[in-house]
Amino acid sequence: MSKFNSTQNPLAISARMKSHWVTVLIFVVLLVAVIVFVPAFLQPANIINVARQSSIVGVVAIGMTFVILTGGIDLSVGSILALTGVSMAMFINEGMIPSVAIIVALLIGVAAGVINGIGVAVLKIQPFIMTLATMVAIMGISLRVTSGGPQAFDNAGGLFNFLGSGDVFGLPGPFLVFVIVAVIGILTLRYFSFGRYLYAIGGSAEAARLSGVPTTQTLIIAYAVSGLTAGLAGVMTASRLGVGAPTAGGLANLDAITAVVIGGTSLMGGIGGAIGTVFGALLLAVLSNLMNLIGISPFDQQIVKGVVIILAVLFAMQATRKRISDRKKGRSVFSQSGKKTIDPSHAKSSVTK
Repeated sequence: MSKFNSTQNPLAISARMKSHWVTVLIFVVLLVAVIVFVPAFLQPANIINVARQSSIVGVVAIGMTFVILTGGIDLSVGSILALTGVSMAMFINEGMIPSVAIIVALLIGVAAGVINGIGVAVLKIQPFIMTLATMVAIMGISLRVTSGGPQAFDNAGGLFNFLGSGDVFGLPGPFLVFVIVAVIGILTLRYFSFGRYLYAIGGSAEAARLSGVPTTQTLIIAYAVSGLTAGLAGVMTASRLGVGAPTAGGLANLDAITAVVIGGTSLMGGIGGAIGTVFGALLLAVLSNLMNLIGISPFDQQIVKGVVIILAVLFAMQATRKRISDRKKGRSVFSQSGKKTIDPSHAKSSVTK
């Protein structure tokens, strides 16, 4: 059996990654409208605030993109975010060196992701069910170790300031972290075999396996990446607030999923990419900031966000229908020609004996 060729069908894979153009267009139109009708948006302090608002969701969403590309989902990222923030705060209060506490907290996030990956890839539990279970369990752990209360800690120091509320040459530190994570995600999906494996699994997990893709390892790593980014977001949140809160995750999972879907990544897997996720996170931040500027109450903002999620899912369903239609057309061509063809949307290599 041949190994999966990461360079095969580059046009098919490239086409899958370019599904973000609609999101870019919507973002540009919304940005222009906001600038024209809400001039206060352009104030430097407000621009910096928007950048900070997009950072946490953006970091989580990049990791979520890896999972959704495989056709899975990770509902536990909000709980992981809270647990890592709480863990870091408690470690520092116990006298651990802050930099070491951050690393250990990140490793906790990775461990949670690996557990999700093992449940999905090895135990064959549906991603929704597996991550729902870990979401509840991890939330319970956070509440148990803190007795339900926030954990204050001394976050004085350059690293904490950078991750939380600091800036570099006027640019918010958290936003720079988001940019770094996004660049790594974009390059990984575009130029590394691991990224190609994710698209292949999302196109057809069985076909990818037969083509030599290490599906089990790839899925575990994908969920580990999601846990890592959620952990990083937890450290950033705790650094900004100065406390590790067991409820800090809130709706981080829904916000991240919304950013990914708005960014053009299909919930069916195999289509999308990190570039669209970046613009999806920025779009959500601009929309939230706009509602604050025009005085929409926080309660009504939740309603608007709910509508945005519905629209995002409808958009994803439309993309999925198109994908199914394209596959049917491909099968029709196959039956008419009587010749064996390989659907390029699967981005896989042929199988040889």
